Amino acid sequence: MNINSKKERLKLTPEQLFNIYLECNAPGAPVKPIMERYGLRPWNLIAIRKKIKAAAMEALAHSGKQGRKQQVIPVEQYQKISRELDETKDALAAVGHELSLLKKRTS
Repeated sequence: MNINSKKERLKLTPEQLFNIYLECNAPGAPVKPIMERYGLRPWNLIAIRKKIKAAAMEALAHSGKQGRKQQVIPVEQYQKISRELDETKDALAAVGHELSLLKKRTS
């Protein structure tokens, strides 16, 4: 996969860029040949390192916030769901009442 010109350079995926980063950071790794193999230059490795550091810092800064991200829901949608919930609760209460009446009749 020796690609030298910008026109011929393949679009690398984030996973491929991370693998290049890991390969170049190995002790004694021949950085220039590794970069040339992918059609990259040394300044591309500098940019990759900066992006990885920024992503790691962002992830570490928000590491305590796990779970689903909060989402803004339109008022209309909230009101609709709230009405549906109330109707469901009322229906469940009615079914429970009917069940208790049936149990009394069969006892």
